[in-house]
Amino acid sequence: MNFSTFYRIFERCTFWLAVFSAGLILAMSFWITYDVVTRNLFDFSSPWAFDLSEYSLVWITFLGAPWVLLQDRHVRIELLVDSLPRWAQTILGIAVCSVAIFICAVLAWRTGIAAWEYYDRNVMMARIWRIPRIAPYFVIPLGSGLLSIAFALRLGLYIRESDPENVLRKKASAGQETGLTPEEATTDGI
Repeated sequence: MNFSTFYRIFERCTFWLAVFSAGLILAMSFWITYDVVTRNLFDFSSPWAFDLSEYSLVWITFLGAPWVLLQDRHVRIELLVDSLPRWAQTILGIAVCSVAIFICAVLAWRTGIAAWEYYDRNVMMARIWRIPRIAPYFVIPLGSGLLSIAFALRLGLYIRESDPENVLRKKASAGQETGLTPEEATTDGI
């Protein structure tokens, strides 16, 4: 399988994880609204809503981040990057991706060990819901591993493309004027 094919398959998988994250955000807005309304109008609290929101925020972050990175829609200092010559942009991009791959891989490894220990010892959450601790937190090593792959694919763009920042800029702005989803929008070089 070549780079472009793997990139597209991985991008499609992360897209659906991001859609799931967006669904969690929507659901969270409903149960938080429910909790606020019942607490203020009926003097009835829903303590489960806080725990569920806490777990959902972890899932939203780690499942949505790889797709956001691949679409170049994350926070970055474009003023600095755009002021550099193209060769310096490429070197900086390679350096940043290399460091990020290492950091995300270490995070996946260390949190994976912790997640396995939670599972192996059947550690339970000491909260309103007595659920296994692995349930809300296994997504951290999963998402960190996916981020490592996403940074590796981004590194591949910096190595393969003559103007990777332009390719990333096109991905970031895909659909802004046309309304196309990133899957429907075609980009040069990928």
